Amino acid sequence: MPDLREQAILESSLEVFAAKGFERATMDEIAAKAKVAKGTLFYRYKSKEDLFLHLLKDAVERFTQSVTRACVEMPDGVAKLRKAIELQTRLSYEHPEFAKILLSEVWGKQERQRLFRETLNRYLHLLAEMIEQGIREGKLRRTDSALLSSAIFGMTAAATLHLLLAEQEAQIAATIGELQDYALRGILTESR
Repeated sequence: MPDLREQAILESSLEVFAAKGFERATMDEIAAKAKVAKGTLFYRYKSKEDLFLHLLKDAVERFTQSVTRACVEMPDGVAKLRKAIELQTRLSYEHPEFAKILLSEVWGKQERQRLFRETLNRYLHLLAEMIEQGIREGKLRRTDSALLSSAIFGMTAAATLHLLLAEQEAQIAATIGELQDYALRGILTESR
């Protein structure tokens, strides 16, 4: 868990990156918003890129831990998947600035992509474990759990970002239900 100063830096950098984008954001702006000296930023982070990656890593790790905690007592893999989709969707609505950064800024430099994938893989692995549990329980058909975990993450992230960018009033419960149905029941009108 970050200390109070680091938390202020992370929250401020999130706001600045969301408002300006990675390229236009400056360490001066982040320092001013966090009410710390610019030297403090460079003491903790070697560059703007390092701060950005730390921000992403911290947020994804905290989210993965919250999904793990929420699902630990759940009885089956399908219930866990439903909860993970719900929490990922809620995160996007409750923290739209992070959702926008996540999908718009992580595709920059190769190093940024690599480090983001490493961090995201912890969450994707958690989803894959839920899928594998559902398969073992006979509630999900046999499938490539790694591919499906990426598809569920991507579908949920892209759909919620689309709704956030549309700037329409969202019906979060309905959105969660739709995304859960897409992932777990598909879109066919009848069984094959």
